Amino acid sequence: MRIRSLMVVPASAAAVAALLASGAHAMGGACSSGQVLKSTSYVFALSIGPMEQMYTQAQVKAKHPKSGELMLSGTMSGGMSGMGMSSSGQRHLEVHICNSAGAIVIDAHPTIVVADPKAKTMTMSVPVATMEGVSAGASDYHYGNNVPLTAGHHITVTVTLKGQKVVFHTVVSKPAMSMSG
Repeated sequence: MRIRSLMVVPASAAAVAALLASGAHAMGGACSSGQVLKSTSYVFALSIGPMEQMYTQAQVKAKHPKSGELMLSGTMSGGMSGMGMSSSGQRHLEVHICNSAGAIVIDAHPTIVVADPKAKTMTMSVPVATMEGVSAGASDYHYGNNVPLTAGHHITVTVTLKGQKVVFHTVVSKPAMSMSG
């Protein structure tokens, strides 16, 4: 029985690799960049970057922004959250979720918890919003929000979906200096 279950994993990985190689762009970048972990049924990709401006559908139609996030559900946190931290301490935490066949999982309800042993509030439940980059569209469908994180701190990000849990360990990067105007 143990050997049989070990045989399934390489077949699954081969199927995902074949799908990626076949040019399935809808999910190719979604669950293959950032820090990637797998559970039994899902592939999770964590990325933490600079704070993102978030827009409603109406704001995107009215303002035509070239960057930022289109919020599909949930609420924005971050600069408006009242957590007592300046926007300079905010980062955009996003988790892309794909199924084992590589398709982007939409309309899921993951929980995301950030643990930072050095922070005043050691654990934080992220108010999960669903969003996509305004210029990227559905291929960038992800879950997350702007969250207060301290550069240089070692954090743990736990993502749970339908009883399946993955735990990311990472260090919050220092803000990047702009390389172009």
